Amino acid sequence: MIRFMLHTPVNVRGWMSDYIKASLRKLEEETGEKIQLFTPHDPEYDSDCTEEWLAPSIEKGIMPDVIVTHATEFASLEKEERIRILSKLAGEYADINPLRKELNKLTDPLGIFYPISVTPLTMIYNAENVKEDELKHSWEDLLNDKYKVIFPDRDKPLSRAVGAYLKVNFPEQFANFEKRVTYSGKPPNMLKAVASSEYDMAMTLLSFAGVEQQGRVKINKPKEGYIPLPQVIVWKQGTNKSLMSFADILTDMQMQTYLSNQDSWVVKEDVPLHGTTQDMKQLTDWQGWDFYLDAVADFDKYTV
Repeated sequence: MIRFMLHTPVNVRGWMSDYIKASLRKLEEETGEKIQLFTPHDPEYDSDCTEEWLAPSIEKGIMPDVIVTHATEFASLEKEERIRILSKLAGEYADINPLRKELNKLTDPLGIFYPISVTPLTMIYNAENVKEDELKHSWEDLLNDKYKVIFPDRDKPLSRAVGAYLKVNFPEQFANFEKRVTYSGKPPNMLKAVASSEYDMAMTLLSFAGVEQQGRVKINKPKEGYIPLPQVIVWKQGTNKSLMSFADILTDMQMQTYLSNQDSWVVKEDVPLHGTTQDMKQLTDWQGWDFYLDAVADFDKYTV
């Protein structure tokens, strides 16, 4: 039996899950294997202690054969362990299906990760509490002491991605930020927390940030670009090459078009990108998978 883990952003979770389920029979015919679909919320993988599921699954001996998840999940593993337990099928797939030029820097030289999309993360603010001319339109705005800030739970992938960015780029202000920020709730709840004036600012998915709130909540578009949260597909070491067909489903026209319509940046060349060069600046300035994951790992370990 093939274990297939699907861990996606909440805004696309239902549709992607249904699409994958509808494709399972085809995948089983192509691979000659029975496939069981899992999510991190299934009893075998769920943990009351943390949102992270990969490292515990390795300890239990139930690591999935094929994984679609947020790249931040792999920060729980050292580079040497990633190389040891993950196949290089992603590199072979990238040779056949190169990433579009705008996302090409995400091509993994180790051949471990193959991105299927990137979720952009942004800031929102209460337009009644925060005057736009006071903003720097920078991620540094979150560090301003005068604003009450909320993030989703600290172990959520988007909080780990943004927290890592802030720690790397604003090291002198980060300790104070960690004392001030409230980590609580899920990404969809951020909009409500800011709209109600309970908080002045928050961070969330770009797709949630644009939901109409009668003008009470606005997007603070950062000059540094949106922070990227890549979704990747990986294969366990020793996995048969026939399982590369999973990536075909995730990068087909229907899937990629859907993700693009949800404000994700997709890898397929002939699907429109809903983002400007400025929006994607952090992909242009991408410093590599090791840098990205090491920054997340440092954030995870940080305590005030």
